[in-house]
Amino acid sequence: MTREERDSRWADGEGYNNYITGELNTFRKDAWKKQLGAHFGGRTGLEILDVGTGPGFFACILSEEGQKVTGIDASEGMLSYARANARRLGVHPLFLHMDANEMTFEDESFDAIVLRNVSWTFQYPEKVYAEFRRLLRPGGTLLIYDANWLMHWYDEDMLRRVRAREERHFQKYGRRDVVSKGDLAYYETTPLARIRRPDWDIVALTGLGFQVTVTEDVGRFVFEEWEKELYGESPMFEICAVKGAG
Repeated sequence: MTREERDSRWADGEGYNNYITGELNTFRKDAWKKQLGAHFGGRTGLEILDVGTGPGFFACILSEEGQKVTGIDASEGMLSYARANARRLGVHPLFLHMDANEMTFEDESFDAIVLRNVSWTFQYPEKVYAEFRRLLRPGGTLLIYDANWLMHWYDEDMLRRVRAREERHFQKYGRRDVVSKGDLAYYETTPLARIRRPDWDIVALTGLGFQVTVTEDVGRFVFEEWEKELYGESPMFEICAVKGAG
């Protein structure tokens, strides 16, 4: 699969922006501020990189909290929504068109790096994680939010359970939402799609010298009830990895 074919999956950000707009207009906005802010000790003015910012949710809410945020994304379509959301909220993160696999920032540019539902898309996750270490200042924090969103395509029993959740979701809410689409050709280019996590991440990040802690099922703090029900087979985890001072 070519790079252009991969990138085309994310060219139109309208559907994801609709979801993000919903987050910005419900309790989830403040819930995420609390979840992220717990790692910053009340500090403001931090230089934070939001990787795969999409429509800019993390970039916008962290900017509202007084942080200096740079959001990067490989999709100009996503970035157009991010800039619109920032204008609507009256915040001013810097948005750049940049692929996470080819980041061009100088060494030790950031106090923190955050990303959500993005790490599973990395073609070369070990390389990207090493870049995160390069970009963080000593004592800097890497926060990864993700889940085994696609594992059911490689586990028949799990697929049946996911399908049952999707059907219950439809019966209760009247919406045909799915946990993920079966874009198997794309998933074959994303090795983390079929690896049980966060166990893999713990090993990889510890090997790079990070101090790693994991919180399972952070969705219980930041999801609406329908999300908890629909995504129950693939609960979202939080990885907090702190770069050593040496």
